[in-house]
Amino acid sequence: MRIRWVAAALAAVVATPAAATWQQASSRHFVVYSEDAPDKVDAFATMLERFDKAMRFMRGMGDPPFSPTQRVRVFVVKDVATLQKLLGSSDAAGVYMPRLSGPVAFVPRKTSETGKMALTPQAVLLHEYAHHFMFSSWGDKPFPAWFVEGFAEFNATMVFQPDQLIVGAPPLYRAYGLVNDDLVPMRDLLTATPQDKRFRDVQTQVFYGRSWMLTHYMVLNSARRPLLAAYLNALEEGKDLRSAAPLLGDPRALDRALNDYSRHRLPLLGLKVVDLPIGPITTRALSPAEEAIMPVVLRSTRGVSAKSAPGVAVAARKVAADWPADPAVQVALAEAEYDAGQFAAAEAAAGRALAAAPDLRGALLYRGMAQSALAQRDHVTDPARWKAIRQLFLKANRLDPEDPWPLVAYYDTTRLSDEPPTPNTEKGLDYAFALAPFDGGLAMKVAAMHLRRRQWDAAKPALRRVAYDPHGGGMAKLATAVLTVIDSHDASALDQMATALDKATSDAEGDEN
Repeated sequence: MRIRWVAAALAAVVATPAAATWQQASSRHFVVYSEDAPDKVDAFATMLERFDKAMRFMRGMGDPPFSPTQRVRVFVVKDVATLQKLLGSSDAAGVYMPRLSGPVAFVPRKTSETGKMALTPQAVLLHEYAHHFMFSSWGDKPFPAWFVEGFAEFNATMVFQPDQLIVGAPPLYRAYGLVNDDLVPMRDLLTATPQDKRFRDVQTQVFYGRSWMLTHYMVLNSARRPLLAAYLNALEEGKDLRSAAPLLGDPRALDRALNDYSRHRLPLLGLKVVDLPIGPITTRALSPAEEAIMPVVLRSTRGVSAKSAPGVAVAARKVAADWPADPAVQVALAEAEYDAGQFAAAEAAAGRALAAAPDLRGALLYRGMAQSALAQRDHVTDPARWKAIRQLFLKANRLDPEDPWPLVAYYDTTRLSDEPPTPNTEKGLDYAFALAPFDGGLAMKVAAMHLRRRQWDAAKPALRRVAYDPHGGGMAKLATAVLTVIDSHDASALDQMATALDKATSDAEGDEN
């Protein structure tokens, strides 16, 4: 009897599947983290790379070199409930965060929604990556809200088949908005944003649906594409949304044309997989130390508040006590301590990481940032102290000149130490924005720098990038106001605007922690 019981217990243990190990799939444009089987994580990264390649192929675009630090980190969590708990939102299906330190996306592996009308995690991620693709490829161009969302929706519905990709399928999860023009007629669509008080609940669905329809109508027709190009060029040259709209045609005629367009079989574009080669993808299991610190990494990367940061730091300390010499764990601890305002502890953790890995980017940056915060707190005016801090950022820059974060961190030390930035330091900030134009806070910082220098025209591209962002919120309103003041050439008012931009940037950086 006892032998049979032991045998049954052993059989149960053997039959119980082991917990999945976190995997990392590394490719040219993405770093995917997922607690899943290696082949599934590899397939997911392959799909993302093929998506990027397809968007480039359709537009005849190259794939120029860029810093690997600017690859999109995609964290795939267990399910929607896990994602919503992490994000602190009850209606999130996925999120993309355009950050100077490296863009980030969070998506669930599983969702409760099924069927053709479901908004799937894949659609959410492709929509958000299309935003990243747009802003990283054409970050200095002012795209209107309808085209920002229409472009994202147009690409998000890409269908992946073994031998081809199908472009142009309708977003059925926006079905109501595809055919309903009475809530958002074209005259409103072309001049407003989803944040407008007119767009709430079902009207937002109409905005997205009609934006997709107009983008589809313009992009998949060789005769209409020049109209779209002329319209976008007019915005780039400084025309406002209302003045540029007629270049697409009479708004009432466009409403009728889109309604008619929606009643016919819509054109699709097929791309052969053999024409979309992608580079290698390397998949590995995270080390035990990396796996242990992953809950902290997820919470820090998602962003913490003044209220939540201390708890994340406590969790990081517990893991770090077991892995005192592991560089990945110590960098995660340095970030958590820095976010919690424990700058001396952050500096020490970064130092331990550098002892194990002297060229580690995160360790160099968090050590420099922690030392900067301590010097500012202590009102340090000794140039030698600030020079020593900058050496950390200079080293990070020498290791990767295309990484924008060290350039911005170096510039920030001039503001913190009340030293005037050198021309090279200002050029570095401009170059950082060229490398990471998707970061709205960086755009505002660049604009403020140019306003203080009375370089008003030089501030406009960065301000337009934020002003037309449909998710820009308060910063978009501020950028729009600054553009209006620039046109008035009121130097005194622009000085005040520079101060307002500095505050908005500081607030945004605080929110990102």
